[in-house]
Amino acid sequence: MYKILLLFILLIGISSCQKFESFQENDPSYANEGYFIKTSLSESDLSNFIVEKPIPIDQISDMYVDEKYLYVADYAKGMHIFKNPKDVKPEPLLFINIPALRKFTVKDGFIICDNGNDLISFKISGLNLIGNASQVTEAFAANKANFGLINRKSNLFSFPNYPIERNVYFECPDSVDFVVEWEKKVIDKKLNCYR
Repeated sequence: MYKILLLFILLIGISSCQKFESFQENDPSYANEGYFIKTSLSESDLSNFIVEKPIPIDQISDMYVDEKYLYVADYAKGMHIFKNPKDVKPEPLLFINIPALRKFTVKDGFIICDNGNDLISFKISGLNLIGNASQVTEAFAANKANFGLINRKSNLFSFPNYPIERNVYFECPDSVDFVVEWEKKVIDKKLNCYR
């Protein structure tokens, strides 16, 4: 009886064994791929706010809708503003180049957003004076009553200078202030930074 019970327990133990994973299957360096800096910004680039005609959206990072406008943050590039947000296809109105933008909010005619490591607020009014995208001119941006930086609080955030992917090797961003775009490439030697 004990021999049968022992044999039964032994069979259950053997059948429950699992294959061990090879560390090479999960090691990104084994795949010979790494991330390299494709586009970066310096600290001085953060103050270049430009109002432009609409451009295509690349990578959405945040959104806000009010009664008249749809605001869309394009990761690390800027903000798109659309008219008629309740329509099926809102009309593109303008693009505001805000380098290193990730998140924002809109309150009483002011846009409050991050700009690299800083928190900024700027005035944006007079959008109702723009009939369509072709009327967006430098005159709108130059008019301080319509558009302008109001306040900047420095070094409140830590900008993520690493790829969004995890368990990857990447080029260390020691020589640049802000990395806004990474490029995946084949590597021949292991990179120093890992996330």
